[in-house]
Amino acid sequence: MKNFRLKEVNSVKNIIQKITTNKLLGSGLKKVFLKKIWLNVMGKNISQYTRNIYIKGNTLYLKITSSTLKEELSYGKDKIIQNFNKEVGNDKINEIVFI
Repeated sequence: MKNFRLKEVNSVKNIIQKITTNKLLGSGLKKVFLKKIWLNVMGKNISQYTRNIYIKGNTLYLKITSSTLKEELSYGKDKIIQNFNKEVGNDKINEIVFI
């Protein structure tokens, strides 16, 4: 049996970045990846209060079900943007809107 090797090794960040920027993928698949990235960045406790997440332009939109949590998160927007961009591996997100 032949030994197969990949010509290029891709990190998980590179794969997620390629998938989320691919225009041919359906919005449902992109939402799944965005939810996973959000979970990695913010953790399970905060993610359980997030009902909708999407990107439009360079803005990340999040539907947060707890008004108290929404208020707390609004104070740390810059840090959240920084961590989200670090997880994805680029600096495309420059604004967060909590709805």
